[in-house]
Amino acid sequence: MLIAMTSAKGAPGVTTAALALALSWPRRTVLAELDPAGGDVLAGYGRGEVSAGGLAELELAARRGGPARHLEAHLLQLDAGGRVRLLPGLADPIGARHVDWHRLAGALAAVDGGTTDALADCGRLGAEHFPRDAVRRAAAVIVVTGSSLRAVRAATHAVAALKAESAAGAGTGPLAAVVVAAGDPYGEREIGDALGVPVLGALPRDDKAASVLSDGAPAGRFFPQSALLRAAREVAARVAEFAARHEALLSPPAEVPAPAPLIGHGHGR
Repeated sequence: MLIAMTSAKGAPGVTTAALALALSWPRRTVLAELDPAGGDVLAGYGRGEVSAGGLAELELAARRGGPARHLEAHLLQLDAGGRVRLLPGLADPIGARHVDWHRLAGALAAVDGGTTDALADCGRLGAEHFPRDAVRRAAAVIVVTGSSLRAVRAATHAVAALKAESAAGAGTGPLAAVVVAAGDPYGEREIGDALGVPVLGALPRDDKAASVLSDGAPAGRFFPQSALLRAAREVAARVAEFAARHEALLSPPAEVPAPAPLIGHGHGR
């Protein structure tokens, strides 16, 4: 199951939100950095201690058999338990023009035979070489927005653009939003009314915990119980449920075998 996350101009960074949700996801998950502007997780959360080609190397390997065949070899473990893996993004944004987003989206939607979910950090909507095929293939599309007037206004335009594409036949998964720092000044209900899509929860402004994810600051033993991670667990569960409901609607119903004929029916001895 693939979930695409994106943001509008002026919104909080979607990468930190996507990473928080991935680390809190209720099932095994892959965080895929599809932002055409480049990937940040290795340099931030990973503190630059791991060097990997990620998406760029996968695209080269995919010329021999497609990305699904090579995806596993390009995933890095993000947690001690191995439940969360990362597909590192592009080191050089110029490489975005060469990525086959369509085939990559298909591979991410079927990671581990569909037993693992994929969260795709698609970056800012409307950016050059935006991974639109990931948005079209996703079981759900999550718009990350702040709660200021400027952020909500930009998110409103982004949602309208996505709805227009869907109406024109381009197709997208169902839309929803996640708010960063709700109540500054607008609340979740007001933002949901303005966007015309459900708000699945809010992530607090927690600078100390966010710096662990964005810049590799020391986590400390209380990091898992930080306000950001506690909220992320609740939001991740809601997003997963929202996407799973739509994925179930897309899946064809299982065929029910026809009843076997009654042998000898209507014939006496």
